[in-house]
Amino acid sequence: TAQASPATTNQNTSYNNSTLKKSADNNILNKEAALLFKNIKTKLTIQQKNKICDSLGFKLSKDGKQFISDDESADYPFDAAVYPTDLNKDGSEEIFVVYGNTYTSGMAGSSIVVFIADKNDGYKTNLGFPGMLPDALATQNSGYPDLLIGGPGMQFPVWRWNGKVYDYLKEVKDADYEKLKKTSIEDLSKAYTT
Repeated sequence: TAQASPATTNQNTSYNNSTLKKSADNNILNKEAALLFKNIKTKLTIQQKNKICDSLGFKLSKDGKQFISDDESADYPFDAAVYPTDLNKDGSEEIFVVYGNTYTSGMAGSSIVVFIADKNDGYKTNLGFPGMLPDALATQNSGYPDLLIGGPGMQFPVWRWNGKVYDYLKEVKDADYEKLKKTSIEDLSKAYTT
Protein backbone atom coordinates (compact mmCIF):
# COMPACT_ATOMS: atom_id res chain seq x y z
CA THR A 1 0.00 0.00 0.00
CA ALA A 2 1.14 3.55 -0.62
CA GLN A 3 1.70 6.27 1.96
CA ALA A 4 0.21 9.74 1.90
CA SER A 5 2.66 12.43 0.89
CA PRO A 6 4.92 13.80 3.63
CA ALA A 7 6.03 17.40 3.68
CA THR A 8 9.02 18.08 1.48
CA THR A 9 11.18 18.75 4.52
CA ASN A 10 13.34 16.14 6.21
CA GLN A 11 11.15 13.81 8.27
CA ASN A 12 13.85 12.54 10.64
CA THR A 13 11.66 13.53 13.63
CA SER A 14 13.15 12.96 17.06
CA TYR A 15 15.96 10.85 15.60
CA ASN A 16 17.16 13.77 13.44
CA ASN A 17 20.31 14.82 15.29
CA SER A 18 21.00 11.67 17.27
CA THR A 19 24.50 10.27 16.80
CA LEU A 20 25.26 6.89 18.28
CA LYS A 21 28.82 6.29 19.42
CA LYS A 22 30.57 3.35 20.99
CA SER A 23 30.38 3.16 24.75
CA ALA A 24 33.64 1.73 26.06
CA ASP A 25 32.17 0.93 29.49
CA ASN A 26 29.30 -1.27 28.32
CA ASN A 27 30.22 -4.80 27.24
CA ILE A 28 26.95 -6.48 28.21
CA LEU A 29 24.02 -6.63 25.82
CA ASN A 30 21.00 -5.07 27.55
CA LYS A 31 17.70 -7.01 27.63
CA GLU A 32 16.00 -4.80 25.07
CA ALA A 33 18.91 -5.06 22.63
CA ALA A 34 19.09 -8.83 23.19
CA LEU A 35 15.46 -9.13 22.08
CA LEU A 36 15.81 -6.63 19.21
CA PHE A 37 18.88 -8.36 17.76
CA LYS A 38 17.85 -11.95 18.63
CA ASN A 39 18.90 -14.28 15.78
CA ILE A 40 20.15 -11.34 13.67
CA LYS A 41 23.48 -11.79 11.88
CA THR A 42 25.32 -8.47 12.05
CA LYS A 43 28.82 -7.04 12.46
CA LEU A 44 27.62 -4.56 15.11
CA THR A 45 29.43 -4.55 18.43
CA ILE A 46 27.58 -5.05 21.71
CA GLN A 47 27.96 -1.34 22.40
CA GLN A 48 26.51 -0.39 19.01
CA LYS A 49 23.55 -2.73 19.50
CA ASN A 50 22.86 -1.23 22.92
CA LYS A 51 23.13 2.35 21.61
CA ILE A 52 20.83 1.67 18.66
CA CYS A 53 18.27 0.05 20.93
CA ASP A 54 18.56 2.84 23.51
CA SER A 55 18.02 5.48 20.84
CA LEU A 56 14.76 3.80 19.83
CA GLY A 57 13.51 4.14 23.42
CA PHE A 58 11.91 0.70 23.48
CA LYS A 59 10.99 -0.95 26.77
CA LEU A 60 10.23 -4.63 27.19
CA SER A 61 6.57 -5.62 27.37
CA LYS A 62 5.27 -7.37 30.52
CA ASP A 63 5.99 -10.82 29.08
CA GLY A 64 9.43 -9.76 27.78
CA LYS A 65 8.63 -11.03 24.26
CA GLN A 66 7.69 -7.69 22.66
CA PHE A 67 8.28 -3.98 23.12
CA ILE A 68 6.30 -1.01 24.38
CA SER A 69 7.07 2.64 23.79
CA ASP A 70 6.33 3.73 27.38
CA ASP A 71 4.48 2.59 30.51
CA GLU A 72 1.24 4.21 29.34
CA SER A 73 1.24 2.01 26.22
CA ALA A 74 1.77 -1.26 28.09
CA ASP A 75 -1.52 -2.63 26.70
CA TYR A 76 -0.26 -2.14 23.13
CA PRO A 77 2.96 -4.18 22.75
CA PHE A 78 4.60 -4.42 19.34
CA ASP A 79 7.21 -6.41 17.50
CA ALA A 80 10.35 -5.02 15.89
CA ALA A 81 12.39 -6.46 13.03
CA VAL A 82 16.01 -5.66 12.18
CA TYR A 83 17.41 -5.79 8.64
CA PRO A 84 21.20 -5.34 8.31
CA THR A 85 22.39 -4.29 4.83
CA ASP A 86 25.33 -2.61 3.14
CA LEU A 87 23.52 -0.26 0.78
CA ASN A 88 26.57 1.61 -0.50
CA LYS A 89 28.98 -1.37 -0.44
CA ASP A 90 31.50 0.39 1.83
CA GLY A 91 31.84 -2.46 4.35
CA SER A 92 29.80 -0.65 7.05
CA GLU A 93 26.31 -1.88 7.79
CA GLU A 94 23.14 0.13 7.51
CA ILE A 95 20.57 -1.14 9.99
CA PHE A 96 16.86 -0.89 9.17
CA VAL A 97 14.39 -1.30 12.03
CA VAL A 98 10.67 -1.71 11.37
CA TYR A 99 8.46 -1.64 14.43
CA GLY A 100 5.11 -0.73 15.82
CA ASN A 101 1.39 -1.18 15.41
CA THR A 102 -1.58 1.12 14.87
CA TYR A 103 -1.14 2.52 18.39
CA THR A 104 2.45 3.64 17.75
CA SER A 105 2.32 4.23 14.00
CA GLY A 106 -1.26 5.08 13.03
CA MET A 107 -2.80 3.69 9.86
CA ALA A 108 0.60 2.65 8.47
CA GLY A 109 0.75 0.02 11.23
CA SER A 110 4.53 0.27 11.49
CA SER A 111 7.35 2.81 11.60
CA ILE A 112 10.74 2.75 9.89
CA VAL A 113 14.16 3.90 11.08
CA VAL A 114 17.50 3.34 9.37
CA PHE A 115 20.82 3.69 11.19
CA ILE A 116 23.75 4.73 9.00
CA ALA A 117 27.38 4.51 10.10
CA ASP A 118 29.24 7.76 10.59
CA LYS A 119 32.99 8.43 10.41
CA ASN A 120 33.38 8.00 14.18
CA ASP A 121 32.30 4.35 14.23
CA GLY A 122 28.88 5.37 15.53
CA TYR A 123 25.49 5.44 13.87
CA LYS A 124 23.13 8.26 12.88
CA THR A 125 19.41 7.76 12.69
CA ASN A 126 17.42 8.52 9.55
CA LEU A 127 13.74 8.52 8.68
CA GLY A 128 11.90 7.73 11.95
CA PHE A 129 8.26 7.98 10.89
CA PRO A 130 5.30 5.70 10.13
CA GLY A 131 5.78 3.59 7.02
CA MET A 132 6.60 0.12 5.78
CA LEU A 133 9.98 -1.47 5.12
CA PRO A 134 11.33 0.40 2.07
CA ASP A 135 12.18 -0.76 -1.39
CA ALA A 136 15.61 0.22 -2.68
CA LEU A 137 15.26 1.77 -6.13
CA ALA A 138 17.76 1.44 -8.98
CA THR A 139 18.30 5.23 -8.82
CA GLN A 140 20.84 6.45 -6.29
CA ASN A 141 22.95 9.32 -4.99
CA SER A 142 26.47 9.08 -3.52
CA GLY A 143 26.28 5.28 -3.63
CA TYR A 144 23.05 5.04 -1.62
CA PRO A 145 19.87 3.89 -3.37
CA ASP A 146 16.74 5.99 -3.29
CA LEU A 147 14.20 4.52 -0.85
CA LEU A 148 10.52 4.12 -1.63
CA ILE A 149 8.48 3.83 1.56
CA GLY A 150 4.99 2.37 1.52
CA GLY A 151 2.08 3.04 3.82
CA PRO A 152 -1.61 3.96 3.56
CA GLY A 153 -2.67 6.14 0.64
CA MET A 154 -2.30 6.24 -3.12
CA GLN A 155 1.23 7.66 -3.46
CA PHE A 156 4.66 6.45 -2.45
CA PRO A 157 7.21 8.91 -1.06
CA VAL A 158 10.77 8.49 -2.34
CA TRP A 159 13.69 9.53 -0.16
CA ARG A 160 17.20 10.31 -1.49
CA TRP A 161 20.54 10.33 0.32
CA ASN A 162 21.99 13.88 0.30
CA GLY A 163 25.40 12.92 1.67
CA LYS A 164 24.32 13.27 5.33
CA VAL A 165 20.69 12.12 5.65
CA TYR A 166 17.84 10.74 3.60
CA ASP A 167 15.65 13.66 2.43
CA TYR A 168 12.25 13.60 0.79
CA LEU A 169 12.68 13.64 -3.01
CA LYS A 170 9.33 13.05 -4.71
CA GLU A 171 6.18 10.98 -4.86
CA VAL A 172 5.42 8.04 -7.11
CA LYS A 173 1.80 7.39 -8.00
CA ASP A 174 0.31 4.00 -7.24
CA ALA A 175 -0.14 3.34 -10.98
CA ASP A 176 3.63 3.82 -11.59
CA TYR A 177 4.81 1.64 -8.70
CA GLU A 178 5.01 -1.62 -10.68
CA LYS A 179 7.09 0.03 -13.42
CA LEU A 180 9.95 0.87 -11.04
CA LYS A 181 13.14 -1.19 -10.78
CA LYS A 182 13.28 -1.98 -7.07
CA THR A 183 14.46 -4.53 -4.52
CA SER A 184 12.94 -4.90 -1.08
CA ILE A 185 15.21 -4.13 1.86
CA GLU A 186 14.19 -7.54 3.23
CA ASP A 187 15.64 -9.24 0.13
CA LEU A 188 18.80 -7.09 0.28
CA SER A 189 19.22 -8.00 3.95
CA LYS A 190 18.79 -11.72 3.25
CA ALA A 191 21.40 -11.57 0.50
CA TYR A 192 23.76 -9.59 2.74
CA THR A 193 23.47 -11.90 5.76
CA THR A 194 23.73 -15.24 3.93
